[in-house]
Amino acid sequence: MATLTRQKPVGQSLSVTLKGTRADRVLLALALLLIATAWWVIQAVMLSGPAVAMIYHGSTLLASYPLPGPGEPAIHVTAGGELGDSEVIIDQQGARISASPCVTQLCVLSGAHRHAGDIIACVPNHILVTIQGSEDSSYDAIVE
Repeated sequence: MATLTRQKPVGQSLSVTLKGTRADRVLLALALLLIATAWWVIQAVMLSGPAVAMIYHGSTLLASYPLPGPGEPAIHVTAGGELGDSEVIIDQQGARISASPCVTQLCVLSGAHRHAGDIIACVPNHILVTIQGSEDSSYDAIVE
């Protein structure tokens, strides 16, 4: 047997559809404002200061180096991982993994990264290189 249900009128407003008191709406607005403020603060902290390459093994910070400017020498770092040593080079082009004992070598093929927020990961060897700090860019994100 078919049942009939009453549908909402087409012109019904959103405030009638949403249930809740005025206090609920104020709390929702405050929560959204807090989330937006936290996002802004986190982005400001990540992008402040000079660009720095951070090298991790798992969750342990092994080293951090500022990206060299023009005319400054390159920095060579050996990062010990689960499978062996990964070679990280930090130069004017950015940070890159130049050699790694992993099978796929995707970390080596990814090339140099220099934008704040960039990440190079050698997953089998548990080596992670992140770029943090300032970057003069008008882009929100860069996808490769």
